[in-house]
Amino acid sequence: MRGIAVLLFTGCCVVSTGSAVAGVATVHAGDRTLTVRFQGNDARVDVSGVQRGYLLMRGDKVYSVMQINGQPLVLDARSAAGLLGGGPLQTSPDMIRSLTRLAATGAHETVAGRAGDVYSVTYVDTKGRTRTGRGVLGPQPEVRELTQVLARMAVLLETAAQQPAQGTERVLSALNQRGMGLLAYETQFRVEKISSATPAPGVLDLPASPGQLPGNLGQLLQGLSPQSR
Repeated sequence: MRGIAVLLFTGCCVVSTGSAVAGVATVHAGDRTLTVRFQGNDARVDVSGVQRGYLLMRGDKVYSVMQINGQPLVLDARSAAGLLGGGPLQTSPDMIRSLTRLAATGAHETVAGRAGDVYSVTYVDTKGRTRTGRGVLGPQPEVRELTQVLARMAVLLETAAQQPAQGTERVLSALNQRGMGLLAYETQFRVEKISSATPAPGVLDLPASPGQLPGNLGQLLQGLSPQSR
């Protein structure tokens, strides 16, 4: 599942909505499309091009779910990182190390049918480079919950990959102060569809108990990944 974590990290941020909002969303992240289903503390992310696996968050744990010889295989994020040498959980050098500025421009934009406010963003990435961008934030509960879910998953993946999460946390704080969620950021992240529909029964359940695999099956799991683009 190479690159899933990178896609989730890009632009992810979290706010507290004060309630458990359910929903289903389609998100463009880089060159991939994410289908996100969420309810309460649980969420599932399916990624275009990955036909036999997905990410599942249950409470404070993230799992990689795959099909091996027709049977579900569930690995926690740390186990998957160790088995695959950290490849799927590598972070992007464009990730935020510190947020410098988040300011409303006064412009407005509708994204996925939700009215949003355009913000100017300035941050320092993990290589110390100053970067600027344009984001669209919205106050809708389902938008705020979507960003919360994706960011919680991102932080858990960062932790599993032994990567710092301070940058994400600073963005979370800034969004929380404004009561906003993320609708779009440059070409890296854009919500295309979102609804408050409850995910179908069983979609957010673990299909099997988390397990361990011998290290010599790493190549088999690597084969589940789509070809790098």
